[in-house]
Amino acid sequence: MCGIIGVFNNKLQKVVSNSEILKAADTMTHRGPDDRTSFISKDQRFGVGYRRLSIIDVDGGRQPLLSSDGSLCVNVNGEIYNHLELRQELESRGHIYQTNSDSEAVLHGYEEWGLDLLGKLKGMYAFSIYDSNQGVGGKGRLILARDKLGIKPLYYSITSEGITYASEIKAILKFSDISREPDMIAVSQYLTMSATPAPRTMFAGINKLPPGHMAIADLNGEIEIREYWSVLDNRIDLSEASEEEIVEQISESLTSSIRRRLMTDVPFGVFLSGGVDSSLNLALMSQMVNKPIDTFSVAIENDDASNENKHARYVANQFGANHNEVSVTNEQFTGFLTDMAYYQDEPLADPVCVPLYYLSALAKSNGCTVVHVGEGADELFAGYGNYALMNDFNRSLYAPFKGLPYSVKNLVLQTAALILPESKVEYINRATSNQELFWGGAVVFSENSKQHVMNEYIDQHVYSNVIEPYYKEYYSKFDKSSFLDRAINIDLKHRLPELLLMRVDKMSMAASIEARVPFLDEELVELANSIPSSLKYKNGITKYILRKMARKYLPETVVYRKKNGFCGGTTNMIGDSVTRYAEKTLKESKWITDIMNQYEIKKIFEMHKRGKISKGSEIWSLLNLALWHKVWIEGESI
Repeated sequence: MCGIIGVFNNKLQKVVSNSEILKAADTMTHRGPDDRTSFISKDQRFGVGYRRLSIIDVDGGRQPLLSSDGSLCVNVNGEIYNHLELRQELESRGHIYQTNSDSEAVLHGYEEWGLDLLGKLKGMYAFSIYDSNQGVGGKGRLILARDKLGIKPLYYSITSEGITYASEIKAILKFSDISREPDMIAVSQYLTMSATPAPRTMFAGINKLPPGHMAIADLNGEIEIREYWSVLDNRIDLSEASEEEIVEQISESLTSSIRRRLMTDVPFGVFLSGGVDSSLNLALMSQMVNKPIDTFSVAIENDDASNENKHARYVANQFGANHNEVSVTNEQFTGFLTDMAYYQDEPLADPVCVPLYYLSALAKSNGCTVVHVGEGADELFAGYGNYALMNDFNRSLYAPFKGLPYSVKNLVLQTAALILPESKVEYINRATSNQELFWGGAVVFSENSKQHVMNEYIDQHVYSNVIEPYYKEYYSKFDKSSFLDRAINIDLKHRLPELLLMRVDKMSMAASIEARVPFLDEELVELANSIPSSLKYKNGITKYILRKMARKYLPETVVYRKKNGFCGGTTNMIGDSVTRYAEKTLKESKWITDIMNQYEIKKIFEMHKRGKISKGSEIWSLLNLALWHKVWIEGESI
């Protein structure tokens, strides 16, 4: 695990500066406190900096990795879990390894297979390959890649001089030719989607590579973005498989995934809430390890809705784990918010970031450098109550109403706008416009509400520009599908990689630990996406098929415990102290005052403080936006 920063110039008038590279790399010391290195090519067109968190081959796995003839330079952030299998194959073909690092599989794999290497890697990664012999006229090309599910981030900026890329935006911003300007289209998309959809970021001129994509840049300044893997193209045939056979396949696949993720030369543990996903992580890991496993849980002080400690303790005791807990005070919660904006780089509208940071810091303080987390299970196996609610609503009301003549729908819409709250009118509006019901699991501001809250509403409709293309791609490959299948695909495209996985990456790395995601093993994802949705939500039970598998390993009280969001949710986390902090921050932000309608913001706070309707999501979204601008555009605390 590490932070990488690279520059590839297409003009010799400006050579790459080693001192600039190292300064940029040092902005990511939290990602890699153990080592600091750099490399500049002979022609000084290319340079790369590296901060290392030592996990595999602690003493010998330094980067960057260079080929024997010096023509290739490879930098990898993440883990290649099948590197030993690849090494065996590559050594049989004559490749000579320099280290025991998993990252070296990328170097020799590229030498052997070229870009086809990407189809062979299993893991979480973001990497760069500088090939000085390829590209236009054999003068060099740069390859960037982000892993198939988007577990690791990779950002880039194209300027008149070339391309700059990094694991975090803050490293890119260290270069003088990179401006700090908000992308107002991204701001609008963020307000709806809780995170900026790829390839945009909140910074104009800085993009992020989407999951399962590579970028190829040459010395002409051209860059090609190419998808190399899609979850839609990788499914298996389960038409003849019984429910029991599918349960067994899930068990085998998850077991293999966890075993692969035990690959480490440093201490490891599990984030444990006591829910079915984290408990399965612990239960299966316990079968593979001959010592007590360190487990970690978090709660917010004096907040029962956030506290799952008794459930976590129960599961930890079942498997003889060494359990650890941390409680976050109100002062610690608000005291971390400016730092949170710094570590996030661009706003993530999820208050889970705060307890997640303190949980990561707890693991680090107990000597753990690697932890297993449960992200991905709810998306793959339909674990959210919102999936079930919308599935039933779509079948009973939404789809039939959507099929009515427009004149009838429009009349209902006009009447509803007079008597119903805006949140309910939004769904009637979607159906009237023949839009899909599900836009994602973390939608905050609708287009209609943004027209009220933004002083200069930007007509970049999130549905037509972000959501609808996802649906069109899905329908082009599956003309017959269930509502749940389509909803899951939407969340796999945006919410999971750009919000949930980014909150894990940014907050765990802020504490200098690596988070591994067993439920997002490629083989398990392919299996899960092939399972009929009727086995994911069945008999009113969410995550039905995974729970059935979990009964082999966990007490039924754990398997069928009512789902609780991590530390509850915005309703309980945006309590009095955070609300006061947010209100003060938004009032003091000149930028927010300029772009937002202060009367509408005041209404949001008043409704939330009255307690009848939670506006925690809206408040947190706006607070994150203000903090981002304060830290990154105004330059406070940098």
